[in-house]
Amino acid sequence: MTLHKMKHRTLAIAATLFWLSVPPAIQAQRGGGRGGPLPAAKARAPIDLTGYWTAVITEDWHTRMLTAPKGDFGSGPPGAIVNPNSGPIGVGSNPSLQGNIPYNVTGAQAAMKWDPAKDEAEGNPCKAYGAPGIMRLPTHLQITWQDDNTLKIEADYGTQSRLIHFGPPPAGLESSGQGYSAASWTSMGGRGIVERAGSLKIVTTHLKPGYYWKNGMPYSGNAVLTEYFRTMKLPDGSTWI
Repeated sequence: MTLHKMKHRTLAIAATLFWLSVPPAIQAQRGGGRGGPLPAAKARAPIDLTGYWTAVITEDWHTRMLTAPKGDFGSGPPGAIVNPNSGPIGVGSNPSLQGNIPYNVTGAQAAMKWDPAKDEAEGNPCKAYGAPGIMRLPTHLQITWQDDNTLKIEADYGTQSRLIHFGPPPAGLESSGQGYSAASWTSMGGRGIVERAGSLKIVTTHLKPGYYWKNGMPYSGNAVLTEYFRTMKLPDGSTWI
């Protein structure tokens, strides 16, 4: 997903984000010299993600801006597109083949059984607003520090909030729509003429079952969401992730 920042900066949050992997030997940690306590996550942040951001939809438009029909795995309704080499897309034992979500047969068949009326009757109308789904929707985000070791991401689409913790989940944690997000910084530079930079890795577990897309593309309670955030500044002065 691509986002535009409302504070005279621009941000893009993409489904796949480009970032630099830095060997542990050259990852910089600020303060807390050898043997000392590790500074709080806010103090050692190599990039600034705080502010207000708005989505700029540049891919998968019809599944993100609209509610795609049941069985649309990213290429239109089943059979709507014909591949000259393989025939109609979205049909056969695994209708997700050649789609944008690589389900196995069981997962694809579960997606084909989506029943929005059943979700509504069971009190589950917001299954597309869990962490794996909300970051792909046309939303506005506000990112702030809740405390020195916790980032907060608030999305106005579905009125959802995610807490990003710099630490492992506690024992006995129950599943929820936004799950438990554990974060870590990767830092580099910051010495001499090398500007400090880096990225944020977020791994979210303990999720309730939900939908990647609003047309019932399911994920289970065993799903693990891994995200990488890295800022990029363009010549026009805009900043992207």
